[in-house]
Amino acid sequence: MTQKYIVIDLETTGNSPKKGDRIIQFAGVVIENDEIVEEYSTYIHPGQEISVFIEELTGISDETVKDAPIFEEVAERIAGLLEGACFVAHNVLFDLSFLQEELIRCGYEPFYGSTLDTVELAKIMKPTAEGYKLQQLTKASALPHHRPHQADSDAYATALLLLELKKKMFNLPVMTLKQLYRLSFSLQSEISELLSECIAKKLSKAEQHQENLVTYRGIAFKKTEPKNEELRFQNEYPNDDSEKIRMMQKAFPKFEARSGQLQMMDLVYESFTEGRHAMIEAGTGIGKSLGYLFPAAYFAKKHQTPAIISTYTLQLQDQLLNKEIPKLKEILPFPFQAVLLKGRNNYLSMAKFERALRGKEDNYETAMAKMQILIWLTETETGDRDELNLSSGGQLFWERLQSDGLTYEGLKKPWMVMDFFEKAKRTAANADLIITNHAFLMADFVNQDPLFPKHGYIVLDEAHNLAKAASKQLGRRLDYITVKTLMNRLGHSEQKLLLYRFGKLLRGAGLSSVLLEKLDSRLNDFSYEFDQLFFTLGSQLEQSGRTAAPARFSFKAGEARWKTAGLIAERLIALLAGFLNDAGAVLGQLKEANQEFGKNALFDLNDMEITLFELERLKDSMSEFFLRPKKDNIYWIDYASSSSIQGISLMEQPIAGSKEIWEAFFAPQHSIIMTSATLRVKQSFEYFKREMGIEDHSVKSACFPSPFTYSDQAKILVPSDIPDIQSVSMEEYSELAANHIIAAVQAAKGRTMILFTSYEMLKNTYSIIKESGALDEYTLFAHGVSGGSKHRMLRNFQLFDKAVLFGTTSLWEGVDIPGEDLSCLIMARLPFSPPDEPVHAAKRELLEEQGKNAFSALSLPEAILRFRQGFGRLIRTSEDRGVMVILDRRVMSARYGAEFRNSIPKVEWRQLSIAEMSNEIEQWV
Repeated sequence: MTQKYIVIDLETTGNSPKKGDRIIQFAGVVIENDEIVEEYSTYIHPGQEISVFIEELTGISDETVKDAPIFEEVAERIAGLLEGACFVAHNVLFDLSFLQEELIRCGYEPFYGSTLDTVELAKIMKPTAEGYKLQQLTKASALPHHRPHQADSDAYATALLLLELKKKMFNLPVMTLKQLYRLSFSLQSEISELLSECIAKKLSKAEQHQENLVTYRGIAFKKTEPKNEELRFQNEYPNDDSEKIRMMQKAFPKFEARSGQLQMMDLVYESFTEGRHAMIEAGTGIGKSLGYLFPAAYFAKKHQTPAIISTYTLQLQDQLLNKEIPKLKEILPFPFQAVLLKGRNNYLSMAKFERALRGKEDNYETAMAKMQILIWLTETETGDRDELNLSSGGQLFWERLQSDGLTYEGLKKPWMVMDFFEKAKRTAANADLIITNHAFLMADFVNQDPLFPKHGYIVLDEAHNLAKAASKQLGRRLDYITVKTLMNRLGHSEQKLLLYRFGKLLRGAGLSSVLLEKLDSRLNDFSYEFDQLFFTLGSQLEQSGRTAAPARFSFKAGEARWKTAGLIAERLIALLAGFLNDAGAVLGQLKEANQEFGKNALFDLNDMEITLFELERLKDSMSEFFLRPKKDNIYWIDYASSSSIQGISLMEQPIAGSKEIWEAFFAPQHSIIMTSATLRVKQSFEYFKREMGIEDHSVKSACFPSPFTYSDQAKILVPSDIPDIQSVSMEEYSELAANHIIAAVQAAKGRTMILFTSYEMLKNTYSIIKESGALDEYTLFAHGVSGGSKHRMLRNFQLFDKAVLFGTTSLWEGVDIPGEDLSCLIMARLPFSPPDEPVHAAKRELLEEQGKNAFSALSLPEAILRFRQGFGRLIRTSEDRGVMVILDRRVMSARYGAEFRNSIPKVEWRQLSIAEMSNEIEQWV
């Protein structure tokens, strides 16, 4: 019998029918035989006023529904539509619960049939979607959806989405459908019935072979063909600029030659050829990426050696791969291969996934993640987790599936031919350009079995972040969630987790389980004491009187305020040492038992060895933080009190390892190109060279300024009626800053980004503005306050006309918002590091011990670089036009203010009152 689907969408006066909210629009679309056969929609009079918020969201007002029927008048028609159908909605629980309440209120039987949630279905069938809102899904699939938040448009779009997802499901192999079916009983809606229908249809006729898929060990994968490219290379690097321009114009007819970009190409090629290092500051608009990719590709091809391109941010990494590399392929007269290579734990281990797939202890999150991965395997060529849109629970589950270097060879062996990390290594070995990130590159350099050449040719983009990335790489982190996740993986002897399975192995080998009881006891004690440690740390941090905003605190083992925490840590280290000793003894006994272990037993043994390795590292970290800190390292605590003990992380890194950084990571390389839009301070590379530990090295340097005419495109305004930031309290300054921000945003009509140097000031200012209601007609996004990742927040900021973005340090750079999406940039204060920020304070102390002026050697150059990065957010193309407002009068009044003003291109600077500033912004943008 053909399944009937009724796709429903409702618009309502609010979220809770039990609190009296009512339906204001109903829409239903009936699907039979995969075709839309009936549509019905009606406005409904709710018997109450429709709020301004709902009117703005839906476009439905009191006027719209004044002559509409009440629900009682349409209830019979709606009940008839539901009869014998599967109830479908985008977020089915909301629509169904609302409709049930209304039907029962009017004396009708509630709906007892099956339900299908298209959010849940889309998560499974579109595991790489950017998001699962109806608008996002219809836009990505080019489905018509003309009036979002109107029930008739939403229901019709949801019906089209259901048909698209069904079609995709039907094209899957029966084997994959059966695997999905087994997992679907852990879901919240009856997707199992849809899968059953699909399987029955598929089995009713012979299954067709799918050219794009390959099956291995009962799992379907996307078929990937090896790329065979011509190895002969006869093209010489074009030294002549006119030849380069001709090549560019072939790909881009409107290409405008930029002398800086052409000179940069020659310098990169020359440095690689001579085996020398170079520092290149390339201003915004130069075309920096092509400036190094073009010569790197020529050099790599000619010398049959890969050129490595390393970036700091994922955003630039993606931009290179998806935007710049395709451009380069159009320009160059020869084929080349560019690949992205990440750390091993970014890739799926098929040996682990195969085992997880056979496991039966699924909760909602693991079942959903498994189903998403099964679909993704039919689409991915890389096995890279960044392609997947996993929930937070799914991400935790991924940690059990990620590739690592500790899995037994015997377990990996059947999967070596399909192993994603091995495939990435093979692809990289034959690539001309390898794109990676600073963290992975530096981790690999100190690896026993490195993937990258020890004596290679490297471009380090976003090089101003190298010292930060390297220090992080040489440091340690100890946080509550990571350790508790490790404990939860072990479980205790009564839970069916690792320790329980370990006990089964012991009993299977006929060994005593007394040691297991000791392990269980130590683990319980450790778990309790570990909570006590973090409660003690949290209690101490609470007394600091800071707000819920994330903050940093210096941490020195042995200080009186950390004494109790130190005593607990000692007990924890002793418990860990005992656990590791006992567990090692049990492992030894098992291995000596000469028993033939099956695959599941081997996985359990392997899991235990990996866990013990991680516990050993945990013991070392705790010992270093609390008992034996290193003299040359700085220790601190990152803390967000709003997250309780889960927001505590202990951090450590070398205080000033510049020379050590160079020696550890870069010294053996043939040629390194360090480039960024901001490397110089006071027109000099000296600060950057000192940070990198290369003051004594002979390094080529060049600066290619931006081609933009900043004097015509930007101006900078400084309020004359705001007091000096150091003469008032943070609360008073936040109040004054909020007034100026409101005025600027209203004058610019939104499209404004505000940069702060601390979360505390951001949160204070945001709260004042929010409570004032002055910007209620604008959409406000606050980094770390209003939720969501940085990238999602930036995307949303660009979607709204009247948007305002409040950001902290990580938004000062690597953000590209061209055109009218960003017209006004506000800098809340000059970006000096707070004097009590532990890492900065430790560096200052070290410089002072060396007899140097810490302000001029560290604080000022660091702030100037950040200032330049902040200014760089405003003008991204030659057509952009914008205004920058600096709320910190020190830029004009302090003796060092001129150094900030001289660090950026020549623009008009004006000091104005708040009223004059509003008028100037309005006219300019």
